[in-house]
Amino acid sequence: MANKVCCDETEVEKTKNMNDRDYLIDILTSEKDITKNMCVALTEASNSTLHDELYDIFNTVEELQADTYEMAWNYGWYKLEEAEETKKSSTKTELETKMEELKN
Repeated sequence: MANKVCCDETEVEKTKNMNDRDYLIDILTSEKDITKNMCVALTEASNSTLHDELYDIFNTVEELQADTYEMAWNYGWYKLEEAEETKKSSTKTELETKMEELKN
């Protein structure tokens, strides 16, 4: 059984309206989507000036996303599960095998 990794959850009022947790998670999701889309825009930039401008925007959005994630984490509104040792081990072995294949 995987262990939950998180901070103590800050309670919010549960109503049909959005609360602080809902807004923060919505912002985080939006920032993640923007970051993904910015990666596509960066790879498709038609010249270096456009690429540099997009890269600056990407860095700003990525920093905001990281700050938003940390805020959600600190409020206990974003939880992770620690992978079991067998999963960690099998993933490590799989990646090591792929690395060896790439060397050949």
